[in-house]
Amino acid sequence: MHSYAAAHHKTIMAVDIAGYNDPRRTTAHRLVVHEGFWKLMRTAFAEVGIPWDVLFMENTGDGALIQLPPEVAKADLVAQLPDRMLAELRRHNEVHADGAAVRLRVALHAGEVYQGSHGTISDANSFACRLLEEPAAKKALKDSGAAMVLIVSDTFYKDVVRADPAADAGSYVRIPVSVKETKTEAWLRLLGAVTNSFPIRAARPPTPAELTVLVEALLAVACVRKAESRRLLLELFPRREIADLVPHHAEDRLHVIALARTCLRFPHGLDDLLDAIKTIESESPQVTALAEIIRSLPG
Repeated sequence: MHSYAAAHHKTIMAVDIAGYNDPRRTTAHRLVVHEGFWKLMRTAFAEVGIPWDVLFMENTGDGALIQLPPEVAKADLVAQLPDRMLAELRRHNEVHADGAAVRLRVALHAGEVYQGSHGTISDANSFACRLLEEPAAKKALKDSGAAMVLIVSDTFYKDVVRADPAADAGSYVRIPVSVKETKTEAWLRLLGAVTNSFPIRAARPPTPAELTVLVEALLAVACVRKAESRRLLLELFPRREIADLVPHHAEDRLHVIALARTCLRFPHGLDDLLDAIKTIESESPQVTALAEIIRSLPG
């Protein structure tokens, strides 16, 4: 018999106010930021239909750690809540000075949570907070001028974001995460980015040399190189709009070239191909090398 309470599976939302302790902010600014932050959070949750009193909330000073019970649909947190938070951010920032403006980093994860005598204990809590601290997420928010960056764990992306068309999975970018002892991958989405009326430049297509390197890396992976396992790979491919368009070639190399070129036509197509490969062939030097090459490609 356990001497501690049973854990409960919960969705974890970690939120951080970017630049809260910026020395250019005065105490008056921080008071406005603090009040504005909690007002926009309450309003956004209410507009999505999530009752405030079902949430377990921990004030972190410059943000919040929020635990949501299982009855709150995870899909709402990526399909509706981010847009409502963005709307409230815009309303707040429109009527306040720059020093009192609010920009947010938001992380989503899920896992087991234990209730302690002075708060909760959970590896999932710690993991969500590490996602917030990933330098790539901070840089993306700063460089883009966005109002908010949303970072979701790899499992949350695969199980929740990709499962709901309303979550706009194609707007996320896969990023490596290396914070303290945590080394993994996550998915990042920017909301409210400022483009100053200039179009966002599309990523250039891979050069012939880059395509050759990609094809060679794919052929080095056994489940891609062999025709039978390649057929299974296409059956397992998570996006039928990609898999169904791959032209068939009897010659292995030509078929792999067609597979690579088709994936390159779609946002995150190569990422999805890599996920399918990992389903058949667990991590190996060849799969690791392929992942590095995919990360190095434009876009």
